Amino acid sequence: MPGRAVGNNPVSAILVGVLDRFRVRRQLRKLSPDERLEGKVALVTGGSSGLGFATTVDLARRGARVLLADCRNLEDAHRRAMSLGVPGDRIELLPVDLADIASIEHLTADLASRSVRLDRVVLNAAIVPTKARSTPQGLDEMFVVNYLSSFALVTQLLSSGVLPSDRQGDQVPRVIFVASEAHRWSDDLVLEHLDSPRNGSPRRVLGWYGTYKLMLVTFAWELSRRLSADGAPRVSVFALCPGGMRTNIARELPAPLRYPLKAVMHLFFQDPFLANEPVLYLACSRQLQGDTRVYLHKMTPKDVDRRAIDAKTAAVLWQRSEAILVQARAKTRSPRV
Repeated sequence: MPGRAVGNNPVSAILVGVLDRFRVRRQLRKLSPDERLEGKVALVTGGSSGLGFATTVDLARRGARVLLADCRNLEDAHRRAMSLGVPGDRIELLPVDLADIASIEHLTADLASRSVRLDRVVLNAAIVPTKARSTPQGLDEMFVVNYLSSFALVTQLLSSGVLPSDRQGDQVPRVIFVASEAHRWSDDLVLEHLDSPRNGSPRRVLGWYGTYKLMLVTFAWELSRRLSADGAPRVSVFALCPGGMRTNIARELPAPLRYPLKAVMHLFFQDPFLANEPVLYLACSRQLQGDTRVYLHKMTPKDVDRRAIDAKTAAVLWQRSEAILVQARAKTRSPRV
């Protein structure tokens, strides 16, 4: 396991991504063609590009109706999906700004008003900004998009019934968190100052990325505990690291970092349509029926970092996240989308 200092060192982080391509040995079989999601509804955040777009397309190819939730390039993503052979009615575009708590609430209220019931939720959206920016509610944008938006979205989907928690057998919904091995690089969480402004230096951005991924995995495992009864999950909760992947997530990094990273990605990192294999496996595999708290690094099961399974820390994180949402709602303005 790489040391936590990796999180503050872009060169080391890139090297880890390159090495993972060769040293992470798959342990799971490929999905069979008949492991499909016919008649099921999936929601994918950040679905207009990168891993989210590839996942949207491949879930639709496996029979799901996919709700593509994003705030940019929606129509273009729809056209690209159709050019890849996906029927246009398999994908519904859902405009949502995941940096805006009001926009997330507008989305969940709309789904509830239409009596939508989700079978799969893929929480994929993430950003790596060069500077600290504020959201409409006065919170740090990276904190909200990379962590708090997932907390807000999932808890609201559950409370509204859009994400049912009363199904059984193969009808149990699945929530899939796109996390990262970067959650192991993070410093310990400082929960008393969860919503404090962060150091926006580009040199620290990967460290913050790891911190928010640790928050995400900690929340995911606590969510699983709360949604399990008598050992059986009412909603299955999974997480994964897709490994090194060619995306635009680092598009805001300074040129001295961005251009070498793009070159390394092109040479050594996976295409999103290959990197999405663990997402599809967690969404579709029959072998996972009745399971929860499964973490994959590519196609290899692993334990998450020990800090993410600490129930006391998770309970405080949940409590603080709820309090921040209450404060954010008090400051909310009309959605920007």
